[in-house]
Formats: sequence, C-alpha cells, structure tokens
Amino acid sequence: MGGIRFLERLRQMQRDPALRMAASPEEVLHSVANYVGKILNTRKGSTVLDENFGIPDFTNAGLAFSKEDMPRVEHDIAAFIERCEPRLKHVEVHFTPDQTTPFQMVFSLNAQLHYSGEDVFPVHLVTRVDPLGKVTVTQ
Repeated sequence: MGGIRFLERLRQMQRDPALRMAASPEEVLHSVANYVGKILNTRKGSTVLDENFGIPDFTNAGLAFSKEDMPRVEHDIAAFIERCEPRLKHVEVHFTPDQTTPFQMVFSLNAQLHYSGEDVFPVHLVTRVDPLGKVTVTQ
C-alpha cells in the first residue's frame, strides 16, 4: 500500500509525463506527513460522507488535559491515524510537553511506514496543536 497518494501521482505526471516511476521513500514520507496533517485538522462530524471521520475537538470536549485524560487523547489520535492512513502501521502517539511552547500540545508519533511490498521504515513525526486547535505535522 506504499507510494504517494493517487492525486499526487496525477499532479506529478501532469508536470512531467516521463515521471512514471515509483516514488522514493522520502516522497512517500512527505506524502504521509501531509496527509496526517490534513486528517488531524478534520473534526469529527464535519464531513458529509462519514460522520465518524475526524478527531474529536479536544479543546471543547471538557477535558482538563490532566495526566488521566492524556492516554485517551493519545489513543484516539493513534486509532484515527491507523484507520485513515493505511501506509502507517503500529502507530503510537505520546504527549510530549514542550516547555518552550506552553500553549501548544505536542505529540510524538512513531509508526512503521510500509513502502512498496516488504520494505518497512520507522517513522517519527511531531504534531503540534495550537490553542485554536490547528494541527501542524513535521518530520
């Protein structure tokens, strides 16, 4: 299930029709990071086709973001990513507070990227949730 997403391949071939070869692992990782950012910025109930698509709006969920709440938030994020991004397996999400940005929630995401057949690469992404709920994903 590796490779870049279908529409990305079409855009790439439109720019250069000679590029019909498989994407590199770096291109696939970039595609995955972009898509994870998109899906994590989708709130549950905001899509017409699937009312379960998206993550809950944790900022309005009545959570105090205490040590008791974090395992549930971590689990919900990891389960959603595994459901929606089939190129990632064994997704683990951990809250990693950053003292330099106290008004952001920072999560480390570790997973396995399944790339073209049997190739598997470890992946580490950092997700930052700003006070307004916008998620940024970096490699």
